[in-house]
Amino acid sequence: ACGWFVLADGMSEITSLCEPTSSEADGVLGGRCVDTGGINAGMLRCPRCFSRLLSLCGRLVERAGDEALLHVPRSSNASAEAADGAADSGTVTTAAAGTAADPAADTAPDGACGWDAVPHEWWWVVEDVNDVDNVALSYLVTPPAAGAIRLALCSECRCGPLGYQRDGEAKVWFAAPLLRQQDAMYADDAADFPLPAGLDVAQLQAMLDSGQATVAFKTTFEEARLGMMLQDAADGDGVEVTAFTEFEGRPGPVELSGKVKLGDKVARVNGQSTRGLDFAAVLEMIIDAPRPLTLHWERTGSRPQDASRVAHSDFKPIATGP
Repeated sequence: ACGWFVLADGMSEITSLCEPTSSEADGVLGGRCVDTGGINAGMLRCPRCFSRLLSLCGRLVERAGDEALLHVPRSSNASAEAADGAADSGTVTTAAAGTAADPAADTAPDGACGWDAVPHEWWWVVEDVNDVDNVALSYLVTPPAAGAIRLALCSECRCGPLGYQRDGEAKVWFAAPLLRQQDAMYADDAADFPLPAGLDVAQLQAMLDSGQATVAFKTTFEEARLGMMLQDAADGDGVEVTAFTEFEGRPGPVELSGKVKLGDKVARVNGQSTRGLDFAAVLEMIIDAPRPLTLHWERTGSRPQDASRVAHSDFKPIATGP
């Protein structure tokens, strides 16, 4: 079977490739294998420490002009050895080095003496920062003529910048030539995302149940009616599911997904944050959003699942104005 595809240089069509052999277990630097929808068909890894940054997500985009530029802080220290040695303290080490950005910086971060604008033709764009696996974002910086951005780095070794996120946007851009793409057949979650030293699964579950840790996940729906009731959260922070609803005697898609529990909070609607909104505003976002609809959720503590349902009733927005 030919399950991989690639966008060839200078071509817009998608060309089928045979599946990679085991000799490609280390991946390909700058690989651009996509599925039939133009989405990354493998895992994108850090070129330095091989940490998994993205898994089966990221749309491949060809860019030109200013949109194709990656702004890299220029190091005042030209020594490669010094740059590598500084990596442990959080410096940027891929194309140039510079310390983590000062949130009030107007030019380059502290420790850098300017910016280089490096063009890259091919980019991966991830629609929501919550979809990445292991990426760190810097404080806001303002390279010349680029606007306010956050630099994207590897969380493990601080290699970067590998891309950026514009201020106020959920999506993150990654320069394809800087990432190593590996076939998804080599995915190993246990190796890529190990538990912290000294923490076992039972301890982690106890932390989740007690509310010391938060679980984040997402669900995607095609249906217009989802079958859930939302209210302002009991703790005063956010909007949560307070009941499931049924329509014509049938449960809705949210309950049938088996993933959502009572008390789960809606964090994002199609990538747009719900922070600061009440339940009526979040419901309107969900109703008005195009399908497929992706909801990002947060769960803190263990919540009992109530199997009871209430009858569906249409939401009527509160009228505003005269």
